[in-house]
Amino acid sequence: MKHVDAETGTISEIPLAESEVEADLGVQVDNDLKFKQHVDSVTARANSVIGIIRRTFEFLDCKLFIQLYKTIARPILEYAQTVWQPTHKTLCKQLEDVQRRATKLISLISELPYAERLERLDLPSLEHRRLRGDMIDTFKYVHGLHRTKKPKLETAEDIGTRGNAKKLFPHHTHCDTRKHFFSERVTKTWNSLPDEVVLAPSATVNAFKNRLDVYWKNKPDKYNPSCQ
Repeated sequence: MKHVDAETGTISEIPLAESEVEADLGVQVDNDLKFKQHVDSVTARANSVIGIIRRTFEFLDCKLFIQLYKTIARPILEYAQTVWQPTHKTLCKQLEDVQRRATKLISLISELPYAERLERLDLPSLEHRRLRGDMIDTFKYVHGLHRTKKPKLETAEDIGTRGNAKKLFPHHTHCDTRKHFFSERVTKTWNSLPDEVVLAPSATVNAFKNRLDVYWKNKPDKYNPSCQ
C-alpha cells in the first residue's frame, strides 16, 4: 500500500500484514468464511451470562428464566446471524448446546430431554430461529421494506408452475462457500412457502411473522434441531 507523507510529499510503500480474522461491526470474519472464531466468541460470552444467572438466582421458574434468557443471553447468540450463519453441524451444535445447558437451569424440567424442555417452554431451537430470521429478512427485501442495499434476490414468477407468487429465481453456483450466502441459501425455503404466507396483508412484517409461525407450528426442527 502506498503512503504519502503530508509534509514532504514523499511516497513510501507500507506492506499490509496478513490476518486470518478481522472484526467488523461485532462480527469476526475469518478468511475461509466459516466463522468458527465468531461462534467460539459468542458461545463463550453467552455461557458466561448464563453462569451469572445460575449464580444469582437460587431458583428459576419457567417465566423468570424466559425473561432473563431472552433479554440478556439469546441476543448474544443471534446478533447479525444473517451474516455468519453456521454451515457446519459442529458449529450449529456448539450454539445449540448453550441453549441446551441454559434450559437445564430450571429444576422442574431439567431431567426432560432437550426437545421436551423447549416445547414445555415454547422456546424454539436456535436452528429454527435462524431459518425464521432468514425468511423475515427475505420478506423485507422482496417487499422493499429494507432500507439497506438489496442482495441478489430476483423474483421469478414466470418460471415453472410451482411455488408462490413471490418465488425467487434459483442461481446455480459451483462454489460451496457461495451456496451458503444469504441470497443463495434462502431461495429453496422461501419458494416452499404458500401464497398465504408470502403475501401477508399490506406487506407488514408482523403479519408475515404470525402467518409463518402458524404455517411452521409443526415443523420438526422447531423444538428438535437436526444438529443434535
